[in-house]
Amino acid sequence: MDCKVIIADDHPIFRTGIREVVSGIPGVELCGEAKDGLEAYQLILSARPDVAILDLEMPKLSGLDVCRKVQAEKHDTQFIILTMHKDRHFFDEAMRSGVAGYLLKDNAVDELVACVQTVAGGLRYASKTIEAYLVRHDGREQFPPEVKALYETLTPTERVIVKLVSQSSTSHEIADNLFVSPNTIENHRANIARKLHLEGKNSLLKFALMYKSLL
Repeated sequence: MDCKVIIADDHPIFRTGIREVVSGIPGVELCGEAKDGLEAYQLILSARPDVAILDLEMPKLSGLDVCRKVQAEKHDTQFIILTMHKDRHFFDEAMRSGVAGYLLKDNAVDELVACVQTVAGGLRYASKTIEAYLVRHDGREQFPPEVKALYETLTPTERVIVKLVSQSSTSHEIADNLFVSPNTIENHRANIARKLHLEGKNSLLKFALMYKSLL
């Protein structure tokens, strides 16, 4: 297996551990490291790695922000996300963003070799721990039936916007994420509020925060 890999994490000690594991994988060439999301994005554009291993939460750009930006530009890099979060909404958002590998940091060193080899082979890989956790917690939380019916009328783009609103992103920030104009986002927000029967100032933000774990 010939595979070029970059890694990005803002914690030097953790990044060193990942580097040591990746460097020992047969057929893998470590071609760069980054300490924040913007640096990772620029490194991907210049090095064109086959696989990028990114921390979910980094300064400047998150791991998912980097993934979305690179994929929007039609590059072939596959993404592995490292995170401390077991929450379903983080996992689901990663899957919607096209992430191929999802590893909990607690188990990253033990599973990273298998994850890189699986993702490099064109398949998806999720930490065994997160799979077991999601199975145990599946269905414990859900929208009230009347809210679920309204939420299911939203388009995929509208659901992404609600998710970003739940993270307190502004319309300008959401526009940058989705590569559209702020006016387009404002129109989407108005349509979302109409579909969800929301009225009043900040009603969409209140909805998004109330159901954040389900988005």
